[in-house]
Amino acid sequence: MDKPKIFLSVFIAAILVLFLCLLLIPKSHNVRQISARVINNTLTQSLDGQRRYLTVDIQEVGIIRVLVPTSINCPEGANAIFTQPSQTFVEHPLTFVSCHEPK
Repeated sequence: MDKPKIFLSVFIAAILVLFLCLLLIPKSHNVRQISARVINNTLTQSLDGQRRYLTVDIQEVGIIRVLVPTSINCPEGANAIFTQPSQTFVEHPLTFVSCHEPK
């Protein structure tokens, strides 16, 4: 560290190069759409409010429980549509999109 001016200029140049690389990397927002059959619709009450869960059967995963907004009333046997980001290192929760009642 005999020459702090050179060290600081190289450090700032490295930060700028990293920043430019981050800007140039394409941001892929790959979202997959998942269709599931509703097995059960549960509304729970707790001290901090209400929660609604749908127990759904997804072909690739099996039977899971998903938290949905309390205003959603998706009957048993209906087809629920969810989205989930794909190709990420962390598994993201399912996001409710819509519910279609069986005909």
